[in-house]
Amino acid sequence: MTRAEFIAVIALLVSALAFGLSFYVAFRDRAKIVARSKFWPASEYGPAGMRISITNAGRRPIVLRMIVTVGEAGNWSGTYLGDYKTGLRLGEHELHEETWGKSDLVIGPEHDEIAVDAQVEDSLGRRYPVKDAKKNMLTLLGS
Repeated sequence: MTRAEFIAVIALLVSALAFGLSFYVAFRDRAKIVARSKFWPASEYGPAGMRISITNAGRRPIVLRMIVTVGEAGNWSGTYLGDYKTGLRLGEHELHEETWGKSDLVIGPEHDEIAVDAQVEDSLGRRYPVKDAKKNMLTLLGS
């Protein structure tokens, strides 16, 4: 291998490394929603309930619009977070929590449908699933 070829190979490796590093930084530099739910049983301190925790685990702020509950028939109903026009802004590593009881799982215009899943919607209309929401909603309804 000549000296010119050796320098060209080194330049190619440095370019590939720089591209990989910039791709990694760009991939990390975004908002990332982590939504979880947790059930607690009824006790002497109060009735059974469910808590939904929404965290922005990313590096950019995000505006959340609503928590969406999906019914048995596929219909959905939303509860606005924050102001209905501006939403709820979550900065880097910020947390928002909602507490639900059994009555919060009844949805529909005539309150005749049971919610079976939950999602979080951002200002662009993207929906993020809430981890363990189906299981915890069924447990809450059964308690």
